[in-house]
Amino acid sequence: MILPDITNIPAIEWESGKLSYAELSVRVAELSTWLSAQSFTRIAVDMVNGPEWVIIDLACQRAGKMLVPVPPFFSREQRTHLLAEAGVELCFCSQLVGDERFAITECPLDSTFLYRLSVLKDPEVPRGTGKITFTSGSTGNPKGVCLSHESQEIVAKSVVKAIGLQAPRHLCLLPLATLLENVAGVYAPLLAGGTVVLRDPQSLGFAGASLTNSQAMLATISEVQPNSLILVPELLQLLIIGCTQGWTPPVSLKFIAVGGAHVAEGLLQKARALGLPVYQGYGLSECVSVNTLNTPACERMNSVGKSLGHNTLRIENGELKVSGTIFLGYLNAPETFYPTEVATGDLIREEDGFYVVEGRKKHLFINSFGRNISPEWVESELMASGLFRHAVVVGEARPYCGALMTPLHDGITHERIDEALASINQRLPDYAAVRVWQVLPDLSAEKTLFTANGKLKRQALTSRFATLINELYADTGSLTEETEA
Repeated sequence: MILPDITNIPAIEWESGKLSYAELSVRVAELSTWLSAQSFTRIAVDMVNGPEWVIIDLACQRAGKMLVPVPPFFSREQRTHLLAEAGVELCFCSQLVGDERFAITECPLDSTFLYRLSVLKDPEVPRGTGKITFTSGSTGNPKGVCLSHESQEIVAKSVVKAIGLQAPRHLCLLPLATLLENVAGVYAPLLAGGTVVLRDPQSLGFAGASLTNSQAMLATISEVQPNSLILVPELLQLLIIGCTQGWTPPVSLKFIAVGGAHVAEGLLQKARALGLPVYQGYGLSECVSVNTLNTPACERMNSVGKSLGHNTLRIENGELKVSGTIFLGYLNAPETFYPTEVATGDLIREEDGFYVVEGRKKHLFINSFGRNISPEWVESELMASGLFRHAVVVGEARPYCGALMTPLHDGITHERIDEALASINQRLPDYAAVRVWQVLPDLSAEKTLFTANGKLKRQALTSRFATLINELYADTGSLTEETEA
């Protein structure tokens, strides 16, 4: 990626300093020259957000090296798996993490440690791979998605064109190892001549992988005065709660992208009413992150927006399939190399060029009356109420939907939940209405119920609470669809 020639604003800014575009170019060139002189080809970056992360990323691109970001929310076992599967030869770290005998002292980056790693077996990687981004699925070990540098730049340019912000000031809230923040939160602002603002996890209220101080994040947003943010739905909830408790979003905010899971229209409307310019988008790693996006110039709030144009989208039997700018294949799975199309597994419909996500194909269940129901659709309506930390909808082979929910706090009474469900059910067809429910305790400490990036494992939770789910339906008797309707 070629950085623009800009002198009047910084390219990167962090707690204790900033780099102009010229200074960033020099730092990238220095590290690129050093990397080019090394025989190593696969390089990991295991660091929190900071200027060194961006320098390493851009230098690997210039030197033709393969970058393997290590998500900070991965467990030790997942890190070990990632490094071994990718055959990582060098690893940049922000602190001493291993045997000093393997540390390289001539690393040209300050405040950075560099380690040589032993490679037992060279990985199988498609030609043209510039980055291997690991996704943490609901089960099993993380899977390596192989991407070219060119494809990431194409997507970043599409994002710049769609949003239209000139020289945006973007605050990175998600880890840079997250492909969405990497592409849309670093590459896109730099290509648009903007400033990428980086803060350490503590400044954003994180302790390890958990957000423990939401006020710190809100205070940082107020202090930085960004033009843009990228959020997952949980962080959008945090901002909404902050607004209802007296926090005022900075007037500088022009565009907040939210993705990673379906967000109900009601929640987006609530955010807008509170002064949060939130726009929903859609993408996945295999499609090089963003595929569709709502923008101020083109929006339908119940959708994830229109295609950005770098991919061809088609729907087959309700499932979205994507071709064009896509991944090169999965790491160590040569049978997947050089695909022409990605079957996303997402159930999506198209309305006048806007795409509406209805859930995951594998999560679709069929009730005892033969109705197909996507639980994510109903769950998004429950989460839009602002009452719940987690909500899981069940109903496979049952006469109606049930829900297991964790309230945000102890002050949310059963009466308030009943009132909320009555309102939500009015917006749902009868076959998708939640008729029975049960409150669950806070599950945050139950690590086996969550993926590494904090998503509930649906199958693990329903298995864990199978008895409770059976009790929800204990009195269904000979209920028929006609009597229930």
